[in-house]
Amino acid sequence: MKKLFLLVVLCIFGSMSYAQIPIKFSVNMTVQTKEGNFNPATDHIYIRGNFQKAVGDTIDWGGSTFTASDINNDTIYTLTINFPDSLSGKSFDYKFVINDGGWENLPTNSTYPTGNRRLVVSSPSMVLPVVYYSDESVVIVPVTNTYNFSADLSSIYGSGSGFFDPDRDSVLLMGLDWVGAKVVSGNRKMTADPFSPWMYSTSMVIKGNQGDSTKWKLKAYPDNDFFNWGWEVSNDKWNKIGPDSSVITIPTFIPDIYPIKPRLTSKVQVLFQVNMNNAINRYTGQKINVKSILFVGVKGQDSVLGSWAGDWLPSDTAAGNLIVLNDSGIKGDKVAGDGIWSAIVNFPVGDVGGPSLYKYGMYYANEDTVNGGYHPMDNEFTDGSVNHYLNIKVGPMLEINDTFGNAAHVFATEVKKTDNQIPMRFSLEQNYPNPFNPSTIIKYSIPKNQLVVLKVYNILGQEVASLVNREQKAGNYEVTFDASKLASGVYIYNLTSRNITLTKKMMLLK
Repeated sequence: MKKLFLLVVLCIFGSMSYAQIPIKFSVNMTVQTKEGNFNPATDHIYIRGNFQKAVGDTIDWGGSTFTASDINNDTIYTLTINFPDSLSGKSFDYKFVINDGGWENLPTNSTYPTGNRRLVVSSPSMVLPVVYYSDESVVIVPVTNTYNFSADLSSIYGSGSGFFDPDRDSVLLMGLDWVGAKVVSGNRKMTADPFSPWMYSTSMVIKGNQGDSTKWKLKAYPDNDFFNWGWEVSNDKWNKIGPDSSVITIPTFIPDIYPIKPRLTSKVQVLFQVNMNNAINRYTGQKINVKSILFVGVKGQDSVLGSWAGDWLPSDTAAGNLIVLNDSGIKGDKVAGDGIWSAIVNFPVGDVGGPSLYKYGMYYANEDTVNGGYHPMDNEFTDGSVNHYLNIKVGPMLEINDTFGNAAHVFATEVKKTDNQIPMRFSLEQNYPNPFNPSTIIKYSIPKNQLVVLKVYNILGQEVASLVNREQKAGNYEVTFDASKLASGVYIYNLTSRNITLTKKMMLLK
């Protein structure tokens, strides 16, 4: 009798230890089928997420282990996945995927904090609501557009190491099918103009929904000849899809592609400064009280900045994968408690130097409860592809003046006070030389301690550079503006402080 009782107990506990929570996933593919984005006869729908290993798969966010099927031939694809009961109460992210590359396109907002769908496991079972793929519930007939691209590589064109060498290097137009569109035809490899061999062009035909936007950027090959593995170091470029049969010609542009140069021959110091006074948390959309910030960190592509390693957690600082900034008036910080966090970073002899991507993260009280603790300090930009970048090169200390959440490129190579005099009025001088190529000096004066903002705009009013954005002491200043990556043309620079704005024009001729 005792043996029988023991056997019953073991069976009960054994069954409890292997209890499962079945969760049914369902996605409506009707719209995608009618729009021609999904073929039920040949295409597949996968469910991928960070739950896969937890339920016995070999990888997260990949593979075809969890393939949904259309049992009733109603274009609603379903799959039930058994989650161990030990996962009850835990949250996971997931997406539906068409074949291998058709990831759902979901916004990053309060509904989708990470740009993914989310579930919280709940026993004894779950039936998730039927959702439309990418939440698209209305059929829209796609249109066809032709895009013409033309890139000016004259600033890097040449022969041998350190240049874009046409005998060994090539440049490709990447994207247009990353989001919002599909590529119908065209050659991604750009071709050189026989009369101006540094000019490269190509045409691409895409299909998408009118009014949607698609993004792209250039990439040079081979990877090892260029910084950032050949990719442009600037952020993705966006264009809106026009009416059917539109031919859209992108104005000739200078791509942010940099051949690898010789390594640094002397130490370079960079003063990172980021204004946190209007910081917004990208996961919540809420403004952060600058007084509640415990610390700010910077992480980036260069090995000195951590090589993007780590998990955007405070513990990254111990491993050197996150550089800590301060607002205490020390270690390069100019004014304590002004909301501008700073740190001097040394790039040693032998470092690759050159352009490098980076971004900031802030840590404040209860930050680890935001977004379920998922990468809590990766909270600067809503688009994961957006970064700041700087050009690390030998010279005087490079001062970076960033604003948290604003990826406007920093072109100022030096900001310095020219004398010890106190000017009588707020003034902005004409840049010199003018016209210029590729750099010029902008001088200005402020009669008392105040917040100073100096920015550059193109003729369309779009911001192209943020040169100064900080509290400065009364005095006369000059800024060296390096416009080597801008196209020729007229630019406008504004000096703003309190309720005063001064404006002047300058011309870049290449």
